[in-house]
Amino acid sequence: MRDEVIVSLDATPADAVLLDVRWTLAGAPGDGKAAFLAGHIPGARFLDFAGVLTGPTDDPTLGRHPLPSADQLAAGLGALGIDGERPIVVYDAPGSFAAGRAWWVLTWAGLDVRVLDGGITAWVASGRPLEVGEPDAAAPVALTLSVGHLPTVTADEVAAWPGTLIDARASERYSGQVEPIDPVAGHIPGAVNCPVNGFWTADGYLPDDATLRARLGELCEPVAVYCGSGVSATQILLALAALGRPAAMYAPSWSGWCADPTRPVAR
Repeated sequence: MRDEVIVSLDATPADAVLLDVRWTLAGAPGDGKAAFLAGHIPGARFLDFAGVLTGPTDDPTLGRHPLPSADQLAAGLGALGIDGERPIVVYDAPGSFAAGRAWWVLTWAGLDVRVLDGGITAWVASGRPLEVGEPDAAAPVALTLSVGHLPTVTADEVAAWPGTLIDARASERYSGQVEPIDPVAGHIPGAVNCPVNGFWTADGYLPDDATLRARLGELCEPVAVYCGSGVSATQILLALAALGRPAAMYAPSWSGWCADPTRPVAR
């Protein structure tokens, strides 16, 4: 199952489309594109996190990073010349979480996607060269996509979740001791805390299966995952997929849940 979602440098398909999706929550707009222009894997195209992987933010109950529509995704990917016929490999830098979001969203849209293990750090560490500047523009294509190829759950479903509901945020945010981003501190009642930072090595590699199983512990099916805004949760969903464990995402996550004053809060 691991090779269906994660790919190493040496196993990257020769015909794959490479997408650089460097982005961080703490970064300023344009930081990812600037990093891309300063040096990227040769042949890669820059995938804009905010413009392509995030939908409109006018409804706070959909969270800080709502899922995009099929049309938005198709327009953004089609502008990069992606026709859906070739496999896609996404990468970022360690600690970003953006490649996991890209993997989840594009797979949810029915595309064949894998994450480059170790990201651009692995590429540089191997002594491979970087390409600088803006690459030649690809010819745009008319792409048609449909979404729903990975499971999602609603707030009502989460409220009565019958299995394991994982909160991927740091323990102090889960417990309600600290909340640096959202207006309400705490977690969804019934959720268990499994911080995402324990699922990746410092240099951006996914640990072996035994380590992942130990960190996840015992899970009661079905499994659903959320975080602050639907970004870092995808890292745990990626780890579960590598183990062959199906799981759903509550995409609005805590930012969407706490935006509804009728939803209960646990601390």
